[in-house]
Amino acid sequence: MKKDPIDELFDKPEGHFDTEAPRADHRDRFLEKLSACAGTKTRTGPPKNLWRTLSVAASLVVLLGLGWIVFRIPPPSPVDMAPETEEIQTNPELKRTQYYFSSLIREELQKIRENADTEETRTIMEDALERLALMENDYNKLEQELQRNGYSKKLLHAMITNFQTRITLLQNVMEQIEETKALKQVTQESHEENRI
Repeated sequence: MKKDPIDELFDKPEGHFDTEAPRADHRDRFLEKLSACAGTKTRTGPPKNLWRTLSVAASLVVLLGLGWIVFRIPPPSPVDMAPETEEIQTNPELKRTQYYFSSLIREELQKIRENADTEETRTIMEDALERLALMENDYNKLEQELQRNGYSKKLLHAMITNFQTRITLLQNVMEQIEETKALKQVTQESHEENRI
C-alpha cells in the first residue's frame, strides 16, 4: 500500500519534534520578562498624540493667515463705490439685457395694437397700457436707485423681474384679446344660424 503525501510529511522530521515539557519555572521567567518590557517603550512609530498636535497647529496657522488677510484689506468706502456704479451703467451686458427685454415688450405691444380692432379689445389694450405705465415708473425708480446706491444684486433682480412682469402682462393681454375675438366670432356665427 502506498502512503499518502501527508503521512510522508510527518515521517521526514520524525525525531526532530520538540516533545519535552517546559521547565517548572517557565511561567515565572516569562512574567519577569513581561514586566521588564512593560517599563520600556517598544513602540517604534510616532507618538499617538503627535497627529492631533500637528492638526491643531495647522488649523491655527490657517486661521491666523485668514485673519491677517481679512484685516489687511480695507472695507470699501462710498467713494470707491461710485466708479462701480458708472461701470454698471456702461456695462455692455446690462445694456444688452435692457435692449433684449425692451425689444420683447415692443414686439408684444405691436401685436396687441394690430389685434385691438374692436371696442372690447381696445378697452383691454388701454387698461394694459395704464398698467405698463405704472410698471415703467417703478422701473425708472429702480434705475435711479441704482445710480444713487450702486450695484446691488437685489436691485438688478428687481429690475429684471419688472421686465419679466411687463412681458407676462402683455402676453396675458394678447391671450385675452384672442379669446375675446374668438368668443365674438362664435356668438356672431350662432346669431347667423339663428337668423336662418
